[in-house]
Order: sequence, then C-alpha cells, then structure tokens
Amino acid sequence: MDPTAGPLQAFAYDLRKLRTEAGGPTYRSMARAAGYSASTLSEAAGGLHRPSLDVVLAYVGACGGDVEVWRARWHRLDRELSRSSVRAGEPAGDASRPVPSDPTRTPPEPGTPSPPSAAGGARSRRRYRWIAVSGGVLALALLLISVGWFQRGGPTAPAAGPSCPPAQADAPFTGTTYGSGVNVRREPTLGSEVLYSLPPGCVLGLTGYCLGQNITDATAGTPDVRWFLVAGGGVVASAVIHGNPPAGLRPSDCPEGRPAPASITVGVAGHPTGLRLSATGTHVEIVGFAVRYADDPALPADHRWHQVLLTDTTTPAFDAVWRADQLRRRPAPTEDVMVAAVACLGGQGPTDVLAVRTARMDGTSRPATLPPDGDERERLANAACAYPRAN
Repeated sequence: MDPTAGPLQAFAYDLRKLRTEAGGPTYRSMARAAGYSASTLSEAAGGLHRPSLDVVLAYVGACGGDVEVWRARWHRLDRELSRSSVRAGEPAGDASRPVPSDPTRTPPEPGTPSPPSAAGGARSRRRYRWIAVSGGVLALALLLISVGWFQRGGPTAPAAGPSCPPAQADAPFTGTTYGSGVNVRREPTLGSEVLYSLPPGCVLGLTGYCLGQNITDATAGTPDVRWFLVAGGGVVASAVIHGNPPAGLRPSDCPEGRPAPASITVGVAGHPTGLRLSATGTHVEIVGFAVRYADDPALPADHRWHQVLLTDTTTPAFDAVWRADQLRRRPAPTEDVMVAAVACLGGQGPTDVLAVRTARMDGTSRPATLPPDGDERERLANAACAYPRAN
C-alpha cells in the first residue's frame, strides 16, 4: 500500500498500521469483537473503496484505537475525497458506489420517430448490420492510422511516459525519486491537485521545504511532515524521496502548510521494565524520545543520548516505554538519568524545540536544563530524531 497515492490509500495504510501496532490480530478475531465480517474489515483497509464510518469505528475499536480520533479522520477523508471529486468534475459522492439506473422510461418527446415496426424489422436489422460493419471498418482504419501504420516510415513509437526534469545544478539540495515514482502536488496534502508525475530515479532540484500532511516514510516506516519545494513549482512528500535538507535549514511557508512546532513538555512515570515517557506540545506532530545514561560500566563517565522511540502516536499522546531492564546494567533506584522529548519533523529532522527532565527508576522526576546552545542540545536532538537504529 503506497500511502502517497492519495487520501484513501493513506487512510487504509494507517488502518493497517493500527492493526499492526495492536499486535496483528487476525481479521477473524477482529470480526468477533467488531460485529462485522472478516471480509468487510479487510476491505476497509484495502484502499480501493471508502469504508463506512460504522465499519471504521468497529475496526478501530477491535484494535483498541481511539474511536473519536478516527471518527475525525474519517470525516476529514470524506471532505478530501469530495474536494477531489469536484476538482475532477465528478459527483461529490462515493465514486465506488454504483448509481442505480432509473427503472422508468421517460415518454418520448412529440415528433420523436417510433421504433421500427415488426413488419420492417428484417429490413431494419440488415441496415443496422451494414452500419455496424461499416462503423467497425472505419474504427479499425482510424486505429491503424493513430499508431502510424498508414504513415510513411512505418509505425510511430508509443507515447512516452513521464520523464525526469533537467537537473538543477544550483539548487540548495537534491533528492531522488524511487519506488513507483512520485506525484508533484500543488499543496502539501494528499488531497491536493497533482501537477505532474515523475518516474523513479529522477534527481530533483529542491529549493527548501514546508510542513504539511504527515506521511509515513516508504523506506524507514517513520512519520514525516516535510514536503520538499521542487525547483520550478510544486511540492513532493519527503517520505517518498531519498534525501534530506541541509542541517540548519528552516521550513518555509507554503499554501495550506502547517505551523512549525512551538513548544513541548515531557512527562515521566514508573513502569515495571523502566520508565514510561509522554509528551504534549503546541503544533507538535512527531516526537523523538531519548535517555542519557552510562551504557558501559567500564566507561561510567561516557554519558550519551540514546533514542527510545520516534513516534507520531497520539493515542495515548506520544507514549513510549524505556526498557531499562534490557540494559547491561540497570540504573540503581537512586541513580539519576536524563530523559527528553524533542519535536521532530521526520527521520533526521530535528528541531530545537525540546524538553528535559532528570528522573529516577521509581518514576519521580524534576525539571532539568541544557545549555541554550552547544553540542549537548545538538547531540540530543539528533539522537531523538534519528531514523530508528541509525544511532
């Protein structure tokens, strides 16, 4: 499932992701809890048709998700599909639902010729057969002409598919398309108009980035709200491009873009295996959690930041568990460790919006501070927002 193919596919992708995060229950077991058949639940996450709100809420409930969050998502999907249909000149309703034909016939207008009578039926059928054969011959001739058989020099080549734009040597940075290619859109959302499509393997000149709809990175499987500004116009999701902006480059404004993270706080609670971390913030959509501790008893002074989780999970709000029981040496009950939450824009997309606390293994904590500038803040931000297992 390609989450960048459109709003319906992104919705289905996230339904599948929710099921995976719930432990991957079978559709048969979900059906027992949801009250819908396994095939109906499977089709809801198929990405071909818009599922009904009732089915979505039953699916989410069977996976232990937040039904109110998904209720809002379904209504947002409904609006996006309606806008897309209007732009395409289609009815705003569900295009997957067949429109029943009118069982009644409209009476003919006065002066409309009547159907052929039974007496003239044979003659009419011969005339219609002659017209059908003549039409078929004409259609075949037009088809052959269109592919070049009647042109001198033999058949013409088939129409070329989408091609790569010329390289932009002076662009601030570049990215490479991959997978099945990408769509360049007018605005940073899957419901926006597609300006043009590009095949895989194109090196794009990129002039910056803005913030838009959260898309799951097709390679790393991590969330990403960055949309790259393509030289010449349009935006493309960072999640389907190999490449990242230069360090320190700030997001730009773009139509229908989202504001940058403004503030964040981190919460700490005890957990049987370590510590439970949470975060809240303003305009924060992705959070990277990190903990600083001495991971090697032979080097007690070598403290560094270790990523716990990069997440966009909002139910519960940005929740992560630090498994201290998996360390070579679990911190003592009275030993202080530093925990932090950083507002991220995606993998390798740190910001300077972060919060730090000093905590103990019983879950007690107190506010902590880092130098306003310097290497420590940079090390923390880079570790918390790294692609998983990259640090």
